[in-house]
Amino acid sequence: MEILPLLFRIINLAVAFLSTSAHGSHNEIVIDENDNETIRPLPSKVIVGYSHLCDDGKAETAIRDGVNVLIWSFMGIDSRTGATGNLNLECIRKLISDMDEEGYDDTVHLVSFGGWDGQHLDETIDAKVWFHIWRQEVGTIFHGLDFDLEGNDDLSSPRNEFSLETLDMMGRICQLAKQDGFIVSMAPPQSYLDISTSRFSRFVNLTHPDRHWHSDFQYFGANVYAHTLAKYGDYVDLVQIQFYESYARAAMEVLYHKISPEGYLSFYNLHLVGKNETFLVNFESDPLVGLPSQDVALPLSKLVWGFGNGWVDTPNDKNVYFPPDSIAAAYNALKELRIEPRGFMFWCVGEEGRNGVYYAKALNEVLHIRSSPGAEA
Repeated sequence: MEILPLLFRIINLAVAFLSTSAHGSHNEIVIDENDNETIRPLPSKVIVGYSHLCDDGKAETAIRDGVNVLIWSFMGIDSRTGATGNLNLECIRKLISDMDEEGYDDTVHLVSFGGWDGQHLDETIDAKVWFHIWRQEVGTIFHGLDFDLEGNDDLSSPRNEFSLETLDMMGRICQLAKQDGFIVSMAPPQSYLDISTSRFSRFVNLTHPDRHWHSDFQYFGANVYAHTLAKYGDYVDLVQIQFYESYARAAMEVLYHKISPEGYLSFYNLHLVGKNETFLVNFESDPLVGLPSQDVALPLSKLVWGFGNGWVDTPNDKNVYFPPDSIAAAYNALKELRIEPRGFMFWCVGEEGRNGVYYAKALNEVLHIRSSPGAEA
């Protein structure tokens, strides 16, 4: 066993613990003054792309083509080993530096936690210690963090339930990160944050008997991310709705009810605006959460439409594909009414070019993030 690294980690955890004790309870989180230099403003309009690989050239191309929020997936924080995952951190650090020098220093780089079949949060430590580890180990690389906690293929897996500890910890981490100057985003699958229903559950291995289409699918959620927005929404910058979730409501409306893709996107925002940019969530159906049923805010200034790129452009009905011209039509119509979303997200950069779909370029033609054409694919 390497004694010195382990000793340094124990010392760092002790410092974080003592800092937490000195500043009060977890419900009254206080952030020390710091020398955080990893501060970069979130652009007013965003094209978000998720990326796994750093060394295949696709991330650089996506940035040149229009992506100004690049989210690296995925990472974990472990109380024993610190930052975990397969991301090549040194490669990412160099890529950020190189792209900054190339003139793309308006791009922010976040790191994501979770993913399908991925880890939830390490509940053996509290939020203050978790954030201390994150900030110390990778806070000089990334400009913020993203939560994409999801379920698991194994229906009996404990990761198909968001524990109360995980929900509160996620919210407190959002608070700590935001107060420290970092950008915070979340990317719930649509059923995990569905403005069209008031259902609430901490489980994400649910069926949906009230639906007339794929109601027996066993991996639906029921507004579990609404808990974070209800308690910690002020500390979340972007809410990226995964319209590409398997058998999502978006897929049902477009593929089953035959609403046009642009019609659905327009309806989504109009529905939200009609409720004063809120939606009702029945938290009282789970008394353990201790929240009253309430209208949860989802401001358009935080809303990001999330799409799958070419990998969902298939004949099956599991995921819905939104053609770029449909996205543009809906966005421009809503912009005329000043009720457009903050921007777009796509999963993922590695799939750019599949079935001839290049979302970064196409979405840039809508938002004009980059004034000149990017690198050719």
